Amino acid sequence: MESEKIIYEAGPSQILNLSSYLIGIVLSAAIITAAILTENNFVLLLLLLPVVYLLLKWLTIRSIKLTLTDQRIIVSKGVFNKVTNETELYRVRDTSVEEPFFFRIFGLGTIIVYTTDEATATHRFVAYQQPHWVKDQIRNYAEVCRQRKRWGNDNVLLHDHLG
Repeated sequence: MESEKIIYEAGPSQILNLSSYLIGIVLSAAIITAAILTENNFVLLLLLLPVVYLLLKWLTIRSIKLTLTDQRIIVSKGVFNKVTNETELYRVRDTSVEEPFFFRIFGLGTIIVYTTDEATATHRFVAYQQPHWVKDQIRNYAEVCRQRKRWGNDNVLLHDHLG
C-alpha cells in the first residue's frame, strides 16, 4: 500500500467563539465593576469563572482538526476525550460550500461533504479558510480514489483485456 500524502490540515476559525468571547468580556467587566463598587477584592476571584469558560471554549475549537489526504478525510475532535473519524475518499458522493455573509467577511465557509459512509453520511466543516479550494481538493482526490478502486492498482481498464 502506498503512503498517504497530506493535502490539507487545519482547524475551524475561532470566529465561532465570537459570541462567547463577547459574553466573557461583558461578564468580566461586570465583575470588575462590582469589585470596585463594593470595595471587596474577593469579588475579583469570580473572574476565574469567565476565564475558565473562555479557555474551554477556545480549547474546544482548537482541538478540532481536519486532515485531508489523497486517500481519506480524517476528523479529530475532543479536548479530554478524543474521537477520530475517517472517511475514505472513494465514498464521497458530493460536496458543497455554504458562505453566510458573516463568514464571507472573514473569508470563511462551511464545507459539506456527502458520503456513502454508514457511520457519518454527511460531514459539515464549519468556518474553514479557503472553503472552495478545500471542496475542490476533496472532489478531485475522491475521483482519483474512485478510479483507482475501479481499475485496481495497475490502472488497466477491464475492457482492455476483453477484446
